[in-house]
Amino acid sequence: MFGEIAASFQRGNSYLTLMLFLGFVATAIIFERIIMLQLVYHLDFNKFLSNLKKLLSSEDTSRALSFCKSVSSTSLPGIARRALEAAETDPTTIRGTIEEETIDFLPRIEARVGGLMALSTLIMLTGILGAIDSLWNTFHAVSVLDTAQKQASLGNEIAKSLNPAAFGVLLSMLILVGFYFVKGMAIRLTEKMHYGVTVLSNLLVPAEIAGVMPVAMADSMPLAQMAETTTHVQQHANPQGAPSDAGHTDATVQDIKDKEEII
Repeated sequence: MFGEIAASFQRGNSYLTLMLFLGFVATAIIFERIIMLQLVYHLDFNKFLSNLKKLLSSEDTSRALSFCKSVSSTSLPGIARRALEAAETDPTTIRGTIEEETIDFLPRIEARVGGLMALSTLIMLTGILGAIDSLWNTFHAVSVLDTAQKQASLGNEIAKSLNPAAFGVLLSMLILVGFYFVKGMAIRLTEKMHYGVTVLSNLLVPAEIAGVMPVAMADSMPLAQMAETTTHVQQHANPQGAPSDAGHTDATVQDIKDKEEII
């Protein structure tokens, strides 16, 4: 099979050339993703967070900023650096800054990974199309040959026509292996990023700010404020010194005679 595929390359099969080009593009994406995920975005998250906790516990924000810059300008250190800068200017914007930077960074982890599946499918379909085209030409060529030559020519040409399909399936399998390998790396990095962002929020966001929720409607008023408002309304309804209605008895009700008394 491999010898026939090599012979088809030498004959200049356009389908094999196209599949080889698509395979080269997919291979470049796989190696680029491995380099970015393993060397650029990846780091020892536990060690980084441990060192950052020590610096923040000593309230040394300047050293914490320098530490984040020295580790990396992207990934979790980049998010931590922007959060520390927000903490120095306005602590109320720490949570929003962490969320913005996280949403901006996470799509970079799986960038171009989905294209590998599309390239794998396209290569396989191109191989099948090349096989169909070769079979089509084979049957047209055999129809004009003599009966003695048809059997030998038909078998040889059908074997050659299967080369694009075989090469397409083989190349598609290799790209699928690279796709799932890169996809697994991206998923693991995303999970570590979620953990790191949660730790950053617990470290940097003040407790009194973290508990504040936006009041969009009157129904979302805190219970303590609602109780205070209710007490205020009751005081206005029953000012000091005014008689209470607790022991009040309705005289009109007591004065109503029973039916027998009326008769």
